[in-house]
Amino acid sequence: MKNKKHIYIQFLKIVSLISLLFFNASIMYSQNEMEDAVVSLSFSEENDIKTIIATVIDQTGLPIEGLELYFYVQRTFSLLPIGEGFNETDESGVVEIEFPNDLPGDAEGNVTIVVKITESDLYNDLALETIKNWGIPVLVDKAGEKRSLWATAANAPVSLITSVSLMIIAIWYIIFYIVFKLYKISKIKPLKS
Repeated sequence: MKNKKHIYIQFLKIVSLISLLFFNASIMYSQNEMEDAVVSLSFSEENDIKTIIATVIDQTGLPIEGLELYFYVQRTFSLLPIGEGFNETDESGVVEIEFPNDLPGDAEGNVTIVVKITESDLYNDLALETIKNWGIPVLVDKAGEKRSLWATAANAPVSLITSVSLMIIAIWYIIFYIVFKLYKISKIKPLKS
């Protein structure tokens, strides 16, 4: 009798645990669908101050207040954050940030400005890219590339190419020599006593 009671209690514990897990899962998946926000960008230049103005509205055309936007400039390998750490929209759904005047661009001075909505509780993630001629033009002098350690393979120092090639040849020579000696050893016949 005592054993049946113990099994019954264990069974109730397992059933309650499973029902609790299903209840939590149903709460997680029953959350409201997230909406898409509409972001429009405009740019202003006054007295050497460059300003990015982002306006955010919802699908019905109402401004979204308190939404965090992140502003970046595309660099070679990653995104460079610009603006404040937290850029929230005001009651009219607008955020204004000042663009830095010292960022290098391409040969024409073009930079790619990226505006993102990430990890919002109410709105889907969004990334908006715009190319603007607000960077400092950077000219790359490829004609002046000389042989150096940091150059590409075509411009590597001759001494480096020679020494690496000799090391590779020496390693392969040692490998073939060992294989040849092992072959010679395998051909030796044992002495009969």
